[in-house]
Amino acid sequence: MDLQSILLIVGANILALAVGLQRLDSQGIINLNRVLPYQVLGQPCGLGQHEFFAIVSERIVLPAGVSSGALFIDDGTIVKVLRLPAGMQQTDRMQALKQEAAALHRELNKVYDYGDAVLSPGLVDLHVHMDEPGREHWEGITAATSAAAVGGVTTLFEMPLNSNPPTTDLTSLKAKQALMKRKAKVGVALWAGLIPENAHDPALLQSLVEQGAAGFKSFMSPAGISGFSNVNRTDIEAALPVLKRNGVPYLVHAELPEDSQSEGDPRKYQTYLATRPKAFEAKAVRMLIELLRVTKHQPMKPGFVLLIVHLANADLLKEIRQAQEEGLPIRVETAPHYLAFTDTDISDGNCLLKCMPPIRDRANQQGLFQGLKDGIISTLGSDHSPSPCQDKLMAEGDFLKAWGGISGLQYVLPATWTAMRKLDPHAQEELSLLQLSRWWSTNPSQIAGMGPRKGQIAKGFDADLVVWDPAALADTAVSSMQHKNPCCPYTDLHLYGKVLATVVEGQVVYDSRQGLSKNTCGRLLYR
Repeated sequence: MDLQSILLIVGANILALAVGLQRLDSQGIINLNRVLPYQVLGQPCGLGQHEFFAIVSERIVLPAGVSSGALFIDDGTIVKVLRLPAGMQQTDRMQALKQEAAALHRELNKVYDYGDAVLSPGLVDLHVHMDEPGREHWEGITAATSAAAVGGVTTLFEMPLNSNPPTTDLTSLKAKQALMKRKAKVGVALWAGLIPENAHDPALLQSLVEQGAAGFKSFMSPAGISGFSNVNRTDIEAALPVLKRNGVPYLVHAELPEDSQSEGDPRKYQTYLATRPKAFEAKAVRMLIELLRVTKHQPMKPGFVLLIVHLANADLLKEIRQAQEEGLPIRVETAPHYLAFTDTDISDGNCLLKCMPPIRDRANQQGLFQGLKDGIISTLGSDHSPSPCQDKLMAEGDFLKAWGGISGLQYVLPATWTAMRKLDPHAQEELSLLQLSRWWSTNPSQIAGMGPRKGQIAKGFDADLVVWDPAALADTAVSSMQHKNPCCPYTDLHLYGKVLATVVEGQVVYDSRQGLSKNTCGRLLYR
């Protein structure tokens, strides 16, 4: 047999193998994104193709502190964290890097040196609405994950709504998974929706977990989206045993609304604020705490946690801390817009800042921030909930009718950092960097069940990284916005914390000088 025939046979076998693997992947039997590198999958990715390289910074945010040093990255994983003396001469540093590479039995051909810029774990956002399939004109996977990459968010969790249909059964879950595999520019995992229609079907909930749902999300108040009804106490009680048995998180929008009269000028924010009093959150959170108490003897696998999302009522922190001290598996998320704005910042008709629960007064804002510092609140999440600009009714300025959601995924890092500087102006910068890393990377990774591989800069962890300058202003101009609809409350604000580069599993997906990679560098992630 001649060489040409041999090559044809080899090529045909490789093609058959590729088709077979893709078929198994589409059927959910295997996950190619999980087991094969981008190059094997034929997916060129990132702004530079370097399987093994080093990143150097004078300020690397490690779990125990901030240090000068270098990270060695091999095939998307951090294989070595090398501490170096601050201010080390470049020639001495390169010699040390090459010696370390030799000890790893690798040749070092590429070094990214970011000088005094901060190198932090990539942000992990547990709370993003990408609106695809079905509402791509609201945002879409490409726009949302592009904004994430430009903003230093390396992993995000897609909510089961506002896509159409919502992700509440196996068909909708698999359809969304297929879209993420093709389009995501950062790592993405999926929450499934827990609604009255599936809460009493343990077999379906079990199947959703087995097929890749990272956990579940419910609304206790009307979500305003067809196909996603709000749950009541009976629904939650029915579903808890399955969630606990599988050790998956349960995220809850905790408001129990009552009839409230909307009196006053609808262009005034205080008119809207009066329709969503703190009591709505208080009733819901207390019900959830009671449910955890009365079901605490149910079998529970490690990993189950009830996460109250976007808490906006700081008055509840004392009761939540008591529940946590009892050992109840309850955690709390709040959102950067509650730290960045207060009710007095919202001018007449500025519906860009309408959200649910609503932004409250300065004392409440300070209470939420203190809750973060005290560890009662574990994490921050964007609650990125975009919509077409006309749905925000900026011309009409009617807070009572406008869409209740804030678009801002791209700006969560500078929005948070700027708020931290304002709320705690005398804090030591190293402590603030460590806090930011815990709130936006380590804690959300652990809540989501990905703590062993994401959310920290340490050996063996995924090389999900953000390089940023805390003293530089972020680019908040509309011209650099990646979101599909340019209606964002952070536009043209002076926010400190400019993202210089974003690395997703060893792939440089964004560089402030080169821009955003045109390739698809994201993976569909599983617990």
